[in-house]
Amino acid sequence: MGIKLLHILLILFCTSCSTSQDDKGFTGIDGGDSDNGATAIVLPEFDRNYEYLESASAVKDRNFYWATLVENTPSVSMQIENDDYLSGFLTQVEKRLADLLNQTNVSATAYANALRFSDDERLAISGAIKNVVEKNAEGFVEFSNAHLGPSGAFNHFQEVTDVARLNQLIVEEMMLGINQIIDTYVAGIDPIYPELDRVSYDVNSEDYKTLLKNLVHDLNSKKAYYTLFYQPFLDFALGALKLNNRDEAARFVPLHLGENAPAYEAIKSVSWQDYQYSLLVVLGDAPNSSGDLPNISLGGMERCDYAVTLFNKGMAPFIAFTGANVAPFQSQYHEAIEMKKYVMDKYGIAEDKILVDPHARHTTTNLRNIGRLIFRYGIPDTKKALLSTSQSQSNYVSSNQFATRCLTQMGHLPMELNDRLTDRDLEFTPTIKVLHLDSSDPLDP
Repeated sequence: MGIKLLHILLILFCTSCSTSQDDKGFTGIDGGDSDNGATAIVLPEFDRNYEYLESASAVKDRNFYWATLVENTPSVSMQIENDDYLSGFLTQVEKRLADLLNQTNVSATAYANALRFSDDERLAISGAIKNVVEKNAEGFVEFSNAHLGPSGAFNHFQEVTDVARLNQLIVEEMMLGINQIIDTYVAGIDPIYPELDRVSYDVNSEDYKTLLKNLVHDLNSKKAYYTLFYQPFLDFALGALKLNNRDEAARFVPLHLGENAPAYEAIKSVSWQDYQYSLLVVLGDAPNSSGDLPNISLGGMERCDYAVTLFNKGMAPFIAFTGANVAPFQSQYHEAIEMKKYVMDKYGIAEDKILVDPHARHTTTNLRNIGRLIFRYGIPDTKKALLSTSQSQSNYVSSNQFATRCLTQMGHLPMELNDRLTDRDLEFTPTIKVLHLDSSDPLDP
């Protein structure tokens, strides 16, 4: 079963409000304290002033924020570190590292199988996390209230009312995300979009096996510093991303201090009532057709031209471009950045009137990521935004097919569609679920 489907099943399970407890250690959600030791919690809502914690890896922070939080919260990390099962598991993993180095001609698949979570391990770890949280419920409630709610990064689990189940679900999602990276970028298993996101090497080549062996050697040399059950696997996954030059998740962050800094400051002084829309949103178009420039497509330029005519009518205070370095494979150009440059150079649009999302790799995440900017930047989320794109893409966004794809791949609808004004213009408002960081999509979580 693919990680995307498992991700959806986790979400459906956490919102089903089952009250059962089975022999595998999973505790249902009962909305409050009960005989099984559940501790009730109502997570605080997202706080746009929340200050995100950081580790040495921005890729890690965006894909696995729970790990970053735990490692920055000694009172929580100590409880996990001292658990008998989880500490014993870590010892077993450290032995695996040493054993791998003593073997010869190890295949990429063998490295992947040794340094990913098996189904049985995930089940046992999930149960251990449940027990750790239940034994230290007060500290985990404080931890969850301080970070899990206000960060918005775990918004798919906002309705979970048992603090142990909440952290269980997050850890289950994290383990699936780590496995997804290892499957794709170590074992070479195709992701959902292999033409865009696949491994960069022939995983059966001697060169790649040597790179993986060196990576395992580095992990083994650091094993004395590992204190938490997931750290060797997570470092292996992050190392595999680095080997494949797959740091897209970390590029341009933090946006509000970089590419979006001028507009981010300008947002603070906007009189929103003076505008019909909050944003004019322009979807990217990859330069992969005849006649396209290396950095921007003919379709992308046409979309920019059209959006500028709307902007010059004063319909919104900002234009927002969205699109990553999608095509050709591992392109150095990011659609949103190139579109921003295009309208600044051709039309003289001021930089403080332009927002960019250079991470979205698909139409689903185009809309999700723009919604994130709206919530995080304090743009009125109940005010309609205007989506402007090609007629064919506009048809697609307004279709049931697109809604189904969003639910299947992301677990939520990123926006609520309003009126369709023309063949290419759609009104929408974002939904708060867009804030959830999706570790099943490691290049754009």
